[in-house]
Amino acid sequence: MMMKKVKIHQLSPGQYRPHRFPPVAEPVNHGFNDGLGDVDPAINWQDNQFELQQKLDEGFQQGLNKGYDEGFNQGVEQGRDQGIIEGQKDGFQQGYGQGEQAGREIFSQAVKPVEKILFELKQWQQEKDKQQRQLICDLVQKVSQQVIRAELTLMPQQILALVEEALDAIPGKTEKIIIELNPQDIDRIHTINKSLPESWKLIANPTLPVGGCQLITDNAEADVGCDARLEACIENVQQHLVEQNHPLDTLIRVEQGDQHESSSSG
Repeated sequence: MMMKKVKIHQLSPGQYRPHRFPPVAEPVNHGFNDGLGDVDPAINWQDNQFELQQKLDEGFQQGLNKGYDEGFNQGVEQGRDQGIIEGQKDGFQQGYGQGEQAGREIFSQAVKPVEKILFELKQWQQEKDKQQRQLICDLVQKVSQQVIRAELTLMPQQILALVEEALDAIPGKTEKIIIELNPQDIDRIHTINKSLPESWKLIANPTLPVGGCQLITDNAEADVGCDARLEACIENVQQHLVEQNHPLDTLIRVEQGDQHESSSSG
């Protein structure tokens, strides 16, 4: 039986020798017998430990590399997807804003001719409407004059009522009262035997129209005929409706009221 030599190391004071605990299980000899005898189990166990540690290191490195690659690829994919979404969103907003601005500019240029036509059409319409209102006022004035003259022909005393109304508006008393009338109106007044105050003096004036009346006193002189009142009413209507563009139905109602007022004054 062969005896193994054991080498004993002498330790100096203060030094320590590391102790290695034996494995729980007997190490398996993965080597081969080269004919030189049995392999030292301690050496075989150390080789196995080194190989195991090397494989662990390789596995750890492989896992680390694999995890890094998977994480990197996943991060790239997620970043690309998120970038696509953000890029689409930003691109849509930017494209929408640019498209809207370009559309507004194109629309603004396109509607300029239309706006010009509408402006000219509106001006033309306003001018035609104003002319139409003026024609209506002229027509109403002519019709009113005919109606008033016809009524004065039947009731000439209405002219004298206008004279009395004018005298009441003149302040103070007067001794001189001259009433100039159309000759036809004077004949009609004499026909109805209308009694007049002694201070009144009727004078025929052929230049006055039928229904016209010129009042002359010591203090004043006034045109109190129907035509003058009608002219004042028509001017009021023109200023109120034609110049201020009131509706035509209002114009008709006002003119009808003026005709009624002129008739009632007689």
